[in-house]
Amino acid sequence: MNTLTRHTQELSWDYTALAARYHLRAPYSQAALRDLFALMQLRPHALAADIGAGTGNLTAALVDAGFQVTAVEPNAAMRERGMRKVIAATWLATRGEATGLPDAAFDLVTFGSSFNVMHAPAALAESARLLRPGGWLAVLWNHRDLDDPRQRELQAVIEDEIAGYRHGSRREDPSASILAHGAFDRVECIEGQLSHAIDAADFVDGFRAHATLVRQAGNRLPAVLAALTVATGTDTLLSVPFVTRIYASRRRHWP
Repeated sequence: MNTLTRHTQELSWDYTALAARYHLRAPYSQAALRDLFALMQLRPHALAADIGAGTGNLTAALVDAGFQVTAVEPNAAMRERGMRKVIAATWLATRGEATGLPDAAFDLVTFGSSFNVMHAPAALAESARLLRPGGWLAVLWNHRDLDDPRQRELQAVIEDEIAGYRHGSRREDPSASILAHGAFDRVECIEGQLSHAIDAADFVDGFRAHATLVRQAGNRLPAVLAALTVATGTDTLLSVPFVTRIYASRRRHWP
């Protein structure tokens, strides 16, 4: 078994059961995206490949910003919802490490909350292949702001129910991996905050689309959700603070 096959199996996240609730997840910070677009200074109607596009959260934002987007999503349930949500994008049923897209065809390659479920060296090699010289790579995630006292309380509920809970690599800075590949210049870090207004019941139900939690909770997921329901108390509407973190790097002009 080669390294890529082994890592692909280890990182085989099945999102089929999660797709129906993905619309409950927070959007990315518009301020952070504006800062990213200002940094890149790409031409109008630039070509973007959104890798691991899911149900089209980031894809929609890229289309709204004027990009011509090819969305890559291997999971059928996620992709079908994305195709209905973002009809202006071209959708492909391929993996991010081997998209089948042409060489040096894109101005921007993005990973919206998907880089952590791929074999990083292979995903970076594919990104470098897809980007024209001078094109941009953008890796981004949304995080609940755990510096917020209320979110710390709710996180404590999760960790009380799931012994040894781990956030995984999605909260780790990928800059070292990006630079180690060799095809990319220095990494620019961009942050933006947002407040996500959501019904309390939907907030709890949205954790069914939180793959990191679902995988670790296993058959304790109902107990976790019940504990979160108790913890939200009589609240009917929540304002959940999020931080969008973007790591952007430019493709070098040499191979």
